[in-house]
Amino acid sequence: MLPIHDNSSSVSREQVTEAYLKAIGLIDERVAPYLGKATTRVVVQGAAKRIKDAYPFLSCLINRPYTDVIPSIIHEHLSGITTHELSKGLNALLDECFAGLRELTGDLIVPPLHEEVAQQLQQLQ
Repeated sequence: MLPIHDNSSSVSREQVTEAYLKAIGLIDERVAPYLGKATTRVVVQGAAKRIKDAYPFLSCLINRPYTDVIPSIIHEHLSGITTHELSKGLNALLDECFAGLRELTGDLIVPPLHEEVAQQLQQLQ
């Protein structure tokens, strides 16, 4: 996954958060017909648990489904976090999500979905 880089001040933390939440929503949309609606939520929560030590600001995704998270909720957890660090953390979250999906489906879903999500995220850059 290619993180959104903060090469200028034109990309805010809220924009980065919204872009990654949309990317997770895209994953959910593509995965739900095959694995059910709750699968992505569980995958995201598991991914957040695995990276919480490196990115503690993502701990809000452990006990709350990502569908209940809006950028303003994550904003509470972002004090002192740069846009670049936020992007790195959310990118790590997506990588962990793809690893979880790969465990569930092998390479059936992940490669084309990974490419689609990467293209969607590059639109923000």
